Amino acid sequence: MTGKLLKALRIAAVPLLVGLIVWVELKQPTPWFRLYSFLFGFLLVACLASLARGRWRDGLTMLASFAFGLCLVELAATLLEPKTMLVTSTGWNVFEPVLGWGPAKPGTYHATSIDPKTGATIYSVDYTVDSKLTRPTLSAESGPAIVFFGDSFTFGFGLNDADSLPQAFADVIQRKQRVLNLANGGYSPQQFLRTLETGFRDGVIGPDPKLFIFLTLAWHAERAACRPSWTLNAPRYALENDVPVYKGLCYEGWRLAARHALLQTAAYRYFVEPYLQRITRDDVELYIRELDAAVALAKTKYHVETLVPYVRSSPEALAGTGFTDESIMQRLREGGAVVIDASLQKEKAAGAPIEIPGDGHPTADANRLRAELIKSYITQHMSGILLSQLESKP
Repeated sequence: MTGKLLKALRIAAVPLLVGLIVWVELKQPTPWFRLYSFLFGFLLVACLASLARGRWRDGLTMLASFAFGLCLVELAATLLEPKTMLVTSTGWNVFEPVLGWGPAKPGTYHATSIDPKTGATIYSVDYTVDSKLTRPTLSAESGPAIVFFGDSFTFGFGLNDADSLPQAFADVIQRKQRVLNLANGGYSPQQFLRTLETGFRDGVIGPDPKLFIFLTLAWHAERAACRPSWTLNAPRYALENDVPVYKGLCYEGWRLAARHALLQTAAYRYFVEPYLQRITRDDVELYIRELDAAVALAKTKYHVETLVPYVRSSPEALAGTGFTDESIMQRLREGGAVVIDASLQKEKAAGAPIEIPGDGHPTADANRLRAELIKSYITQHMSGILLSQLESKP
């Protein structure tokens, strides 16, 4: 093969490789498409280097070496990154402009989680979504509501409808009062606060609610700071004179495009993002202030108390922040919340199955235990909330 023919082939390869890169980025044919983009990018630069002369060739050769190294790093991250195999029905979570995301329409959504190492099914469940785009709870059909806000722990990830925390609570009060589940996976205090600020769920909540309940954990602070990958469209708040002020979505415009591109890169997800997700003292402060603001708004706008079942996290969750679970709970009490420890540490130490094996979300047993704990506290310390309290009055 002559030198002229080889050169012609290298020249022809340039637009072909450019086309392949564009096609892969637009179509994203596999979960590892970014690795292919980097590989085609390396070949493109190598072709250009072979066609160049002088300093251009030297510069492009260095760039090709860098591109090859990037391919190796992306390949290593792709192989090392923990694999998750969670499959949910189409439309389970779509963009929602007020809270960030939610189900597209009413219906039944199936979710299956599989252990990527063994292939065993961790859970296979159905999530029902009603006409109000919330997970229904079998309880009284009318009357002042006891409203649960929160994340996947409250929603009931990995569990069928009958085993969610709101349903467990409705069951322990014998379904005599209306109980609502306004939680969704990945939500945090910013969704709680934004819901109350905008009145987004007022039509669902109805008049004169009895109580708001928001289960929380310290690692909600990273969500308040827009650190996790799934918070791209979440409401964003910033503190101004110690007051959380709504600033739009977590990521918008070019920041959204850049963040989205980075999150599609295994090297970024595996080597960089874990360090960027480490929460700071400011993150925890923002988290506390957001929850304080929601608690205050619940009192002034809805005239209800907010009960906060608090679940302790591992010591590493708050490392370097200057906060502990105890200090957070105390701050939330000072902010007006009614805080109870719902960690179930004694039950866990005794061997109770309170976490779904291989997943970490609460089991149906854990939700029943927490529901009993919540009911017991309300009965003893918050008069006038439960119908049984009103019925027992002379």
